[in-house]
Amino acid sequence: MSLLRKEWEAKLEILSSIARSQAALARILDSVADVSVHVGITPAALQEHVRALTSMQRALLRAVTGVSWRAPVHGEPSAPWLAESVRVNRVNAEVSER
Repeated sequence: MSLLRKEWEAKLEILSSIARSQAALARILDSVADVSVHVGITPAALQEHVRALTSMQRALLRAVTGVSWRAPVHGEPSAPWLAESVRVNRVNAEVSER
C-alpha cells in the first residue's frame, strides 16, 4: 500500500470519527435538553459548551486534513459555468464544437 493511500485512509478515518462525534454530540444535546429544566443548566452555558466542542472538532479537522467547513451561505445561486465546447446552440439544439 502506498504512502499516499495510507494518508488518505487516515484522513477519511478522522473525518468519519468527527462525523460520529457530531452525531454523539447531537444525542447528548437531545438528552441534556430533556433534563436541563430539572437540573438548572442554563441555555447560555449549554450553548458555550457546544461552541467549544465544535471549535475543537473544526481545529482537528483543519489540522489533520487541511479541510475546514463553513456554514451554509444563503443567497441566489449563480448560473452554471460551462466550457465553450459543451454549450448548446439553442437555434438548432446541437452541441457546438470548437
